This record gives sequence, C-alpha cells and structure tokens, in this order.
Amino acid sequence: MTLTAILPTLRASIPDPLAADAWPADTRATTTDVVVDGVSLHGLALLCSTPCVHTADGPEPFVVVTTVLDTTITHDGRRVLVLDAGLARPGVVAWPELRLLGRASVARLVPTVVCDPDKVPLAEVPMPADIGAPDLLGVPCAGDPRRGLAGGAAAGRTTTAGRAGRWS
Repeated sequence: MTLTAILPTLRASIPDPLAADAWPADTRATTTDVVVDGVSLHGLALLCSTPCVHTADGPEPFVVVTTVLDTTITHDGRRVLVLDAGLARPGVVAWPELRLLGRASVARLVPTVVCDPDKVPLAEVPMPADIGAPDLLGVPCAGDPRRGLAGGAAAGRTTTAGRAGRWS
C-alpha cells in the first residue's frame, strides 16, 4: 500500500508511484498525467482521441489511453467502469497500473470492475471513487493491444518520441 492510497489528498501534490517494470523505460508520473518518452498521455488523447496507443522507442511496452464511457453500481454495490477500448487479450494489460489522466483525484480508492465497450468485465482494480465519464485513463500493455481486437489496427501517427495511433 502506498502513501497516496492511505492519504488520498496527497495525490494533489505528489503522483502515485509507477511500477517501473510495467511501463516503458522513459516514463514518469505527474499528479495529473503520465509522460512516456516526453509525450503526455493526456495530450496524446486530446490529439488522437481515444482509444489510442503510444509505442515507446523500445519494442515494448505499449500504452493505451482510453475514455470512461459509463459508470454504474451493481446490485451488490460494486463500482463498474465501461471503457471505450476493447482490451480483452489475456496477460497483455497491466491492470494494476491503470492511471487517471487529466486531473488529480483526492477521492479514496474503491474496488472497481473495468469493462470493455460491450460491458464484459476485464479486471477488478482499486480506483478513485470519483472517476466517471468522460475521464481519461492510461494503462501499459506487455504486447501490442491492437492485434486481434475487434477494433482493428491503428492508423500510425508519428509523435516526437514514439508512434501513436487510433483504433480505426
């Protein structure tokens, strides 16, 4: 458990720590963003729309930026987020590293079920209780998340330090 998990108000002044082995080598967190190879993931989403993929200078990992489409509470009280990215490939997505982009949340962490656009559950992770549509989230992936997905291949768009693209 991290200090920001115990005292969520600290997230306004210090970023949640990143698991270095899950993210590309040149990645750093800020209180409101994750910067990969000098590219703001929040800025990438504004430029490319979501879902979009950032590839670092190395072969892996990839980073997906997605938008929360809907938030619901189930009959048994579980919080559910529906994302616009279909990230159902087993073992590819580092769900514990799912990050809020674009703002700092000081809400407490609650168990949250993350679903694809068809509302198929993908993972359960602790997320701030105030996340909802249209918040942006970023998550690292061990392989290319665009392969084998219904969304198809992304159209490549060059950025200053990597490649980014939108699902077509």
